[in-house]
Amino acid sequence: MREDKDTKIDEVASELQKRIGRGEYAAGQQLPSEREITEELDVSRATVRAALQRLQAENIVDIIPRGGAFVRSPGAKITVGPPGPNILAGPELKRAGSFIRAMEAQGRKTLVRFLEPSTIISVGNDLGNKMETTPDTKVLRRYRVHLVDHIPYRILDSYYLASLVGDLLGKDEGYIPLFKWMYEHTGQRAAKAYERLNIRMPSAEEAALLNIARSQPVVDMDRWVWTDNNTLFEYSHIVANAALHEYAYSYDVDEEASK
Repeated sequence: MREDKDTKIDEVASELQKRIGRGEYAAGQQLPSEREITEELDVSRATVRAALQRLQAENIVDIIPRGGAFVRSPGAKITVGPPGPNILAGPELKRAGSFIRAMEAQGRKTLVRFLEPSTIISVGNDLGNKMETTPDTKVLRRYRVHLVDHIPYRILDSYYLASLVGDLLGKDEGYIPLFKWMYEHTGQRAAKAYERLNIRMPSAEEAALLNIARSQPVVDMDRWVWTDNNTLFEYSHIVANAALHEYAYSYDVDEEASK
């Protein structure tokens, strides 16, 4: 009897693993519920639960209490910022110029997927306060997801002064390094950035875009970037899968701290 039960568990675990291997369940995607698997495969719920626990032990799925089973992401965590304390570089923009360039330097396959076509809009009151502009200032909005090795790593909702980068409208296909393009076309250079981080739980839309559970934290970042003539030209809201990111910063310690 015990042998028959083990065989059934093996069969269910093998079937689920095959489906994951075929891509029917993508990295980060929730598997059907225990009840649904029970009905489809005509086995007991205890057998399904044991099969899922076996897949979790084999690092194939993650089981979240009261949340379900999710395909474990094979993506490696990336460090945004200097890789060690002896490398005195700043965070993302100072170190590599962009997330995409940093990933490409590591030999990772990257893709930018636009969630909506880029548009030029008036900033409105709330965004106007963030960008220190008037509500009728025109900005280029770019709403997209960064994927690394086919895994969604982060969502970006960015706004750029249309007077500087508006000519990028309609050029969503292919990756254009923004700072390089801006310098070549306007002579303005990105010179200073400010970033603010927060850890929170994702909204339903964010969880769906990142293929994660609602109970899995995200890193919420606000970023502002100025040109070398002190023009604030970018505001970005970035939501990153916290399980795939760590942020490293270096900074100078004020001599007053030692007195």
